[in-house]
Amino acid sequence: MECYITYCVKGYFAFNSENELICEKLFPEDEIINRLVDITNKQIVTEELEIINEVSDDYDEIIIESNKRLSDYDNDKLIIETPNSAGEYLRSHYDEFGLDSESLSEIYQNLTIYRIKKESASEDKHLIQAINSIDEIDESISKLIERIREWYALYFPEMDVIKNNETYIKLISENKSKDEIVKAKPEAFPENIIDLEDDINKEDLEIMNNYAKSIHELQKSRHNIEDYIDHKMESIAPNLRLLVGSTLGAKLISHAGGIKRLAMYPSSTVQIMGAEKALFRHLKSGDRPPKYGLIYQHPQVRGAKWWNRGKIARMLAGKISLAVRRDIFTKSFDENVAEEFKQQVEEIEKNNPFPTKTTKKRKEEKGKRKSKKRKGKKKRKRR
Repeated sequence: MECYITYCVKGYFAFNSENELICEKLFPEDEIINRLVDITNKQIVTEELEIINEVSDDYDEIIIESNKRLSDYDNDKLIIETPNSAGEYLRSHYDEFGLDSESLSEIYQNLTIYRIKKESASEDKHLIQAINSIDEIDESISKLIERIREWYALYFPEMDVIKNNETYIKLISENKSKDEIVKAKPEAFPENIIDLEDDINKEDLEIMNNYAKSIHELQKSRHNIEDYIDHKMESIAPNLRLLVGSTLGAKLISHAGGIKRLAMYPSSTVQIMGAEKALFRHLKSGDRPPKYGLIYQHPQVRGAKWWNRGKIARMLAGKISLAVRRDIFTKSFDENVAEEFKQQVEEIEKNNPFPTKTTKKRKEEKGKRKSKKRKGKKKRKRR
Protein backbone atom coordinates (compact mmCIF):
# COMPACT_ATOMS: atom_id res chain seq x y z
CA MET A 1 0.00 0.00 0.00
CA GLU A 2 1.09 3.54 -0.67
CA CYS A 3 0.20 6.95 0.68
CA TYR A 4 0.93 10.48 -0.44
CA ILE A 5 2.16 13.39 1.68
CA THR A 6 1.95 17.01 0.63
CA TYR A 7 1.92 20.41 2.32
CA CYS A 8 0.51 23.91 2.00
CA VAL A 9 0.58 27.10 4.07
CA LYS A 10 -1.61 25.44 6.68
CA GLY A 11 0.43 22.31 7.36
CA TYR A 12 1.17 18.74 6.17
CA PHE A 13 -1.49 16.35 4.86
CA ALA A 14 -1.42 12.61 4.09
CA PHE A 15 -3.77 11.00 1.52
CA ASN A 16 -4.32 7.46 0.30
CA SER A 17 -4.32 6.45 -3.37
CA GLU A 18 -8.00 7.51 -3.63
CA ASN A 19 -7.16 11.06 -2.48
CA GLU A 20 -8.89 10.47 0.84
CA LEU A 21 -7.42 12.31 3.82
CA ILE A 22 -5.62 9.98 6.26
CA CYS A 23 -4.18 12.48 8.73
CA GLU A 24 -2.96 16.06 9.01
CA LYS A 25 -0.42 18.01 11.03
CA LEU A 26 -1.19 21.73 11.09
CA PHE A 27 1.32 24.50 11.75
CA PRO A 28 0.77 26.62 14.90
CA GLU A 29 -0.90 29.91 13.91
CA ASP A 30 1.97 32.05 15.21
CA GLU A 31 4.63 29.85 13.54
CA ILE A 32 3.25 29.61 9.98
CA ILE A 33 5.72 32.12 8.50
CA ASN A 34 8.72 30.54 10.24
CA ARG A 35 7.67 27.07 9.08
CA LEU A 36 7.31 28.21 5.46
CA VAL A 37 10.73 29.89 5.59
CA ASP A 38 12.29 26.71 7.01
CA ILE A 39 10.72 24.62 4.22
CA THR A 40 12.01 27.06 1.60
CA ASN A 41 15.49 26.74 3.15
CA LYS A 42 15.24 22.93 2.75
CA GLN A 43 14.90 22.17 6.44
CA ILE A 44 12.79 19.31 7.82
CA VAL A 45 10.10 20.78 10.09
CA THR A 46 8.48 19.11 13.12
CA GLU A 47 5.08 18.54 11.48
CA GLU A 48 6.72 16.83 8.50
CA LEU A 49 8.53 14.33 10.73
CA GLU A 50 5.41 13.68 12.79
CA ILE A 51 3.21 12.86 9.80
CA ILE A 52 5.90 10.60 8.25
CA ASN A 53 6.25 8.66 11.50
CA GLU A 54 2.47 8.36 11.87
CA VAL A 55 1.88 6.75 8.45
CA SER A 56 5.09 4.65 8.36
CA ASP A 57 3.59 1.69 10.25
CA ASP A 58 0.54 1.31 7.97
CA TYR A 59 2.01 1.93 4.49
CA ASP A 60 4.83 0.30 2.50
CA GLU A 61 5.53 3.33 0.29
CA ILE A 62 5.32 6.98 1.29
CA ILE A 63 5.38 9.32 -1.70
CA ILE A 64 6.17 12.83 -0.47
CA GLU A 65 6.34 16.24 -2.08
CA SER A 66 9.62 17.77 -0.97
CA ASN A 67 12.40 20.13 -2.08
CA LYS A 68 14.94 18.14 -0.06
CA ARG A 69 17.07 15.11 -0.94
CA LEU A 70 16.12 11.57 -0.02
CA SER A 71 19.32 11.26 2.02
CA ASP A 72 18.05 14.02 4.34
CA TYR A 73 15.38 11.63 5.66
CA ASP A 74 15.94 8.61 7.87
CA ASN A 75 13.19 6.46 6.37
CA ASP A 76 13.55 3.70 3.73
CA LYS A 77 9.90 3.87 2.66
CA LEU A 78 10.08 7.42 1.34
CA ILE A 79 9.92 8.31 -2.36
CA ILE A 80 10.23 11.96 -3.40
CA GLU A 81 7.85 12.97 -6.18
CA THR A 82 7.17 16.65 -6.88
CA PRO A 83 4.36 17.21 -7.65
CA ASN A 84 2.44 14.10 -6.62
CA SER A 85 -1.27 13.35 -7.04
CA ALA A 86 -2.14 14.38 -3.46
CA GLY A 87 -0.47 17.75 -3.93
CA GLU A 88 -2.39 18.43 -7.12
CA TYR A 89 -5.65 17.43 -5.41
CA LEU A 90 -4.96 19.65 -2.38
CA ARG A 91 -4.12 22.70 -4.49
CA SER A 92 -7.29 22.33 -6.54
CA HIS A 93 -9.52 21.94 -3.44
CA TYR A 94 -8.14 24.56 -1.04
CA ASP A 95 -11.63 25.59 0.05
CA GLU A 96 -12.30 22.09 1.47
CA PHE A 97 -9.37 22.55 3.86
CA GLY A 98 -10.40 25.98 5.14
CA LEU A 99 -8.16 27.98 2.85
CA ASP A 100 -9.97 30.75 1.01
CA SER A 101 -8.32 33.38 -1.18
CA GLU A 102 -8.44 36.00 1.59
CA SER A 103 -6.55 33.90 4.14
CA LEU A 104 -4.00 32.79 1.53
CA SER A 105 -3.45 36.40 0.49
CA GLU A 106 -2.87 37.42 4.12
CA ILE A 107 -0.35 34.63 4.71
CA TYR A 108 1.63 35.37 1.55
CA GLN A 109 1.58 39.09 2.33
CA ASN A 110 3.05 38.41 5.78
CA LEU A 111 5.63 36.10 4.22
CA THR A 112 6.65 38.83 1.77
CA ILE A 113 6.96 41.38 4.58
CA TYR A 114 9.13 38.94 6.55
CA ARG A 115 11.46 38.39 3.59
CA ILE A 116 11.73 42.12 2.86
CA LYS A 117 12.63 42.81 6.50
CA LYS A 118 15.22 40.06 6.50
CA GLU A 119 16.68 41.23 3.20
CA SER A 120 16.84 44.87 4.29
CA ALA A 121 18.60 43.84 7.51
CA SER A 122 21.38 42.17 5.51
CA GLU A 123 24.63 44.11 5.91
CA ASP A 124 25.82 43.56 2.36
CA LYS A 125 22.66 45.24 1.02
CA HIS A 126 23.59 48.41 2.91
CA LEU A 127 27.13 48.06 1.57
CA ILE A 128 25.83 47.83 -2.02
CA GLN A 129 23.78 51.01 -1.59
CA ALA A 130 26.78 52.81 -0.08
CA ILE A 131 29.20 51.94 -2.90
CA ASN A 132 26.60 52.86 -5.51
CA SER A 133 26.16 56.19 -3.71
CA ILE A 134 29.92 56.78 -3.95
CA ASP A 135 29.81 56.30 -7.73
CA GLU A 136 26.89 58.71 -8.09
CA ILE A 137 28.48 61.31 -5.80
CA ASP A 138 31.74 61.12 -7.78
CA GLU A 139 29.85 61.72 -11.00
CA SER A 140 28.00 64.70 -9.49
CA ILE A 141 31.14 66.22 -7.94
CA SER A 142 33.00 65.92 -11.24
CA LYS A 143 30.31 67.91 -13.08
CA LEU A 144 29.96 70.50 -10.31
CA ILE A 145 33.72 71.10 -10.08
CA GLU A 146 33.94 71.55 -13.83
CA ARG A 147 31.29 74.27 -13.53
CA ILE A 148 32.86 76.07 -10.53
CA ARG A 149 36.30 76.08 -12.18
CA GLU A 150 34.88 77.69 -15.30
CA TRP A 151 32.83 80.17 -13.26
CA TYR A 152 35.51 81.13 -10.72
CA ALA A 153 38.03 81.66 -13.52
CA LEU A 154 36.06 84.80 -14.45
CA TYR A 155 37.08 86.26 -11.09
CA PHE A 156 40.42 84.60 -10.35
CA PRO A 157 41.88 82.79 -13.41
CA GLU A 158 45.17 82.13 -11.59
CA MET A 159 43.33 79.55 -9.45
CA ASP A 160 43.75 77.07 -12.29
CA VAL A 161 47.26 76.37 -10.98
CA ILE A 162 45.53 74.39 -8.17
CA LYS A 163 45.09 71.00 -9.81
CA ASN A 164 43.75 69.10 -6.80
CA ASN A 165 39.97 69.48 -6.80
CA GLU A 166 39.53 69.12 -3.04
CA THR A 167 42.14 71.80 -2.35
CA TYR A 168 40.55 74.04 -4.97
CA ILE A 169 37.07 73.77 -3.43
CA LYS A 170 38.37 74.11 0.13
CA LEU A 171 40.21 77.34 -0.70
CA ILE A 172 37.14 78.92 -2.29
CA SER A 173 34.67 77.77 0.38
CA GLU A 174 36.83 78.87 3.33
CA ASN A 175 38.06 82.17 1.86
CA LYS A 176 35.88 84.97 0.55
CA SER A 177 38.36 86.89 -1.61
CA LYS A 178 41.54 86.65 -3.67
CA ASP A 179 43.59 88.14 -0.85
CA GLU A 180 42.46 85.50 1.63
CA ILE A 181 43.08 82.66 -0.85
CA VAL A 182 46.62 83.87 -1.60
CA LYS A 183 47.37 84.26 2.13
CA ALA A 184 46.05 80.73 2.79
CA LYS A 185 48.28 79.14 0.12
CA PRO A 186 50.97 81.67 -0.95
CA GLU A 187 53.35 79.03 -2.34
CA ALA A 188 50.87 78.11 -5.08
CA PHE A 189 50.67 81.57 -6.66
CA PRO A 190 53.68 83.39 -8.13
CA GLU A 191 53.41 87.06 -7.15
CA ASN A 192 54.03 88.41 -10.63
CA ILE A 193 50.84 86.85 -12.12
CA ILE A 194 48.36 87.75 -9.40
CA ASP A 195 46.04 90.70 -9.93
CA LEU A 196 44.39 91.62 -6.63
CA GLU A 197 41.92 94.15 -8.03
CA ASP A 198 38.29 93.53 -7.23
CA ASP A 199 36.76 92.98 -10.65
CA ILE A 200 33.52 91.30 -9.58
CA ASN A 201 30.70 92.47 -7.31
CA LYS A 202 30.09 91.01 -3.85
CA GLU A 203 26.79 89.35 -4.75
CA ASP A 204 28.40 87.27 -7.52
CA LEU A 205 31.30 86.35 -5.26
CA GLU A 206 28.97 85.27 -2.45
CA ILE A 207 27.01 83.01 -4.80
CA MET A 208 30.24 81.34 -5.97
CA ASN A 209 31.42 80.86 -2.38
CA ASN A 210 28.11 79.26 -1.36
CA TYR A 211 28.25 77.03 -4.44
CA ALA A 212 31.76 75.92 -3.46
CA LYS A 213 30.58 75.25 0.11
CA SER A 214 27.84 72.92 -1.17
CA ILE A 215 30.43 70.99 -3.20
CA HIS A 216 32.69 70.86 -0.14
CA GLU A 217 29.84 69.36 1.92
CA LEU A 218 29.30 66.78 -0.81
CA GLN A 219 32.99 65.87 -0.65
CA LYS A 220 32.70 65.48 3.13
CA SER A 221 29.71 63.18 2.65
CA ARG A 222 31.74 61.10 0.23
CA HIS A 223 34.54 60.68 2.79
CA ASN A 224 32.01 59.70 5.47
CA ILE A 225 30.45 57.06 3.20
CA GLU A 226 33.93 55.82 2.30
CA ASP A 227 34.74 55.35 6.01
CA TYR A 228 31.39 53.57 6.45
CA ILE A 229 32.22 51.20 3.57
CA ASP A 230 35.61 50.43 5.09
CA HIS A 231 33.98 49.66 8.46
CA LYS A 232 31.35 47.42 6.81
CA MET A 233 33.95 45.56 4.75
CA GLU A 234 36.04 44.95 7.86
CA SER A 235 32.95 43.49 9.49
CA ILE A 236 31.53 41.24 6.74
CA ALA A 237 34.50 40.55 4.41
CA PRO A 238 37.85 41.09 6.19
CA ASN A 239 39.80 38.75 3.90
CA LEU A 240 38.45 40.38 0.74
CA ARG A 241 39.14 43.84 2.20
CA LEU A 242 42.75 42.95 2.97
CA LEU A 243 43.28 41.46 -0.49
CA VAL A 244 41.72 44.10 -2.78
CA GLY A 245 40.78 47.02 -0.52
CA SER A 246 37.41 48.23 0.72
CA THR A 247 36.29 50.09 -2.41
CA LEU A 248 37.09 47.39 -4.97
CA GLY A 249 35.76 44.68 -2.66
CA ALA A 250 32.48 46.55 -2.24
CA LYS A 251 32.21 47.04 -6.02
CA LEU A 252 32.64 43.29 -6.58
CA ILE A 253 29.95 42.52 -3.99
CA SER A 254 27.65 45.12 -5.55
CA HIS A 255 28.16 43.77 -9.07
CA ALA A 256 27.42 40.22 -7.91
CA GLY A 257 24.30 41.34 -6.03
CA GLY A 258 25.50 40.19 -2.61
CA ILE A 259 28.45 38.62 -0.85
CA LYS A 260 26.90 35.13 -0.86
CA ARG A 261 26.35 35.28 -4.62
CA LEU A 262 29.94 36.43 -5.08
CA ALA A 263 31.12 33.46 -3.00
CA MET A 264 29.25 31.10 -5.36
CA TYR A 265 30.90 32.49 -8.50
CA PRO A 266 33.83 30.61 -10.04
CA SER A 267 37.08 32.54 -10.32
CA SER A 268 36.69 32.75 -14.12
CA THR A 269 33.49 34.77 -13.62
CA VAL A 270 35.09 36.98 -10.97
CA GLN A 271 37.97 37.71 -13.37
CA ILE A 272 35.74 39.30 -16.03
CA MET A 273 33.03 40.83 -13.82
CA GLY A 274 32.40 44.31 -15.16
CA ALA A 275 33.55 43.42 -18.68
CA GLU A 276 30.30 41.80 -19.83
CA LYS A 277 29.99 44.01 -22.91
CA ALA A 278 33.43 42.96 -24.12
CA LEU A 279 32.59 39.32 -23.41
CA PHE A 280 29.34 39.43 -25.41
CA ARG A 281 31.14 41.24 -28.22
CA HIS A 282 33.68 38.39 -28.25
CA LEU A 283 30.91 35.77 -28.36
CA LYS A 284 29.00 37.63 -31.06
CA SER A 285 31.70 38.87 -33.42
CA GLY A 286 34.79 36.89 -32.46
CA ASP A 287 36.74 39.84 -31.01
CA ARG A 288 39.46 39.16 -28.47
CA PRO A 289 37.97 38.04 -25.12
CA PRO A 290 38.46 40.29 -22.07
CA LYS A 291 41.19 39.30 -19.61
CA TYR A 292 39.88 41.34 -16.70
CA GLY A 293 37.00 43.53 -15.61
CA LEU A 294 36.61 45.34 -12.29
CA ILE A 295 39.78 43.76 -10.90
CA TYR A 296 41.80 45.92 -13.31
CA GLN A 297 41.34 48.63 -10.65
CA HIS A 298 43.66 46.68 -8.34
CA PRO A 299 47.08 48.42 -8.37
CA GLN A 300 48.96 45.14 -8.88
CA VAL A 301 46.95 44.42 -12.05
CA ARG A 302 46.81 47.98 -13.36
CA GLY A 303 50.51 48.60 -12.68
CA ALA A 304 51.75 45.33 -14.20
CA LYS A 305 53.37 45.08 -17.63
CA TRP A 306 50.79 44.42 -20.30
CA TRP A 307 51.94 40.88 -21.05
CA ASN A 308 51.65 39.89 -17.37
CA ARG A 309 48.27 41.46 -16.59
CA GLY A 310 46.24 38.44 -17.74
CA LYS A 311 48.25 36.04 -15.54
CA ILE A 312 48.04 38.34 -12.52
CA ALA A 313 44.31 38.98 -13.05
CA ARG A 314 43.63 35.23 -13.26
CA MET A 315 45.59 34.60 -10.06
CA LEU A 316 43.88 37.50 -8.26
CA ALA A 317 40.43 36.23 -9.28
CA GLY A 318 41.22 32.84 -7.76
CA LYS A 319 42.38 34.44 -4.52
CA ILE A 320 39.26 36.65 -4.40
CA SER A 321 37.03 33.57 -4.69
CA LEU A 322 38.88 31.84 -1.85
CA ALA A 323 38.89 34.98 0.32
CA VAL A 324 35.12 35.53 -0.04
CA ARG A 325 34.35 31.88 0.69
CA ARG A 326 36.51 32.08 3.78
CA ASP A 327 34.60 35.19 4.88
CA ILE A 328 31.20 33.54 4.32
CA PHE A 329 31.65 29.90 5.26
CA THR A 330 34.59 29.48 7.66
CA LYS A 331 34.73 33.01 9.17
CA SER A 332 38.51 32.61 9.47
CA PHE A 333 40.90 35.50 8.82
CA ASP A 334 44.12 35.00 6.86
CA GLU A 335 46.41 37.93 7.58
CA ASN A 336 48.95 36.76 4.97
CA VAL A 337 46.60 36.71 1.96
CA ALA A 338 47.73 40.10 0.59
CA GLU A 339 51.43 39.43 1.19
CA GLU A 340 51.25 36.03 -0.52
CA PHE A 341 49.57 37.61 -3.54
CA LYS A 342 52.25 40.30 -3.72
CA GLN A 343 55.02 37.69 -3.63
CA GLN A 344 53.36 35.66 -6.39
CA VAL A 345 53.04 38.80 -8.53
CA GLU A 346 56.76 39.48 -8.09
CA GLU A 347 57.49 35.88 -9.11
CA ILE A 348 55.37 36.22 -12.27
CA GLU A 349 57.15 39.44 -13.24
CA LYS A 350 60.53 37.87 -12.52
CA ASN A 351 59.78 34.81 -14.68
CA ASN A 352 58.28 36.89 -17.50
CA PRO A 353 60.49 39.99 -17.97
CA PHE A 354 59.73 40.14 -21.69
CA PRO A 355 56.57 39.46 -23.73
CA THR A 356 56.32 36.02 -25.31
CA LYS A 357 55.79 35.76 -29.05
CA THR A 358 52.17 35.37 -30.02
CA THR A 359 50.95 32.71 -32.45
CA LYS A 360 50.40 35.43 -35.05
CA LYS A 361 53.99 36.65 -34.80
CA ARG A 362 55.33 33.08 -34.97
CA LYS A 363 53.35 32.49 -38.17
CA GLU A 364 54.65 35.73 -39.66
CA GLU A 365 58.26 34.81 -38.85
CA LYS A 366 57.75 31.31 -40.20
CA GLY A 367 56.34 32.77 -43.43
CA LYS A 368 59.36 35.08 -43.76
CA ARG A 369 61.78 32.16 -43.32
CA LYS A 370 59.97 30.14 -45.97
CA SER A 371 60.04 33.03 -48.44
CA LYS A 372 63.80 33.44 -47.84
CA LYS A 373 64.34 29.73 -48.54
CA ARG A 374 62.38 29.97 -51.79
CA LYS A 375 64.45 32.96 -52.91
CA GLY A 376 67.66 31.05 -52.08
CA LYS A 377 66.53 28.02 -54.13
CA LYS A 378 65.69 30.23 -57.12
CA LYS A 379 69.15 31.82 -57.03
CA ARG A 380 70.83 28.38 -56.97
CA LYS A 381 68.79 27.23 -59.97
CA ARG A 382 69.83 30.30 -61.97
CA ARG A 383 73.47 29.54 -61.26
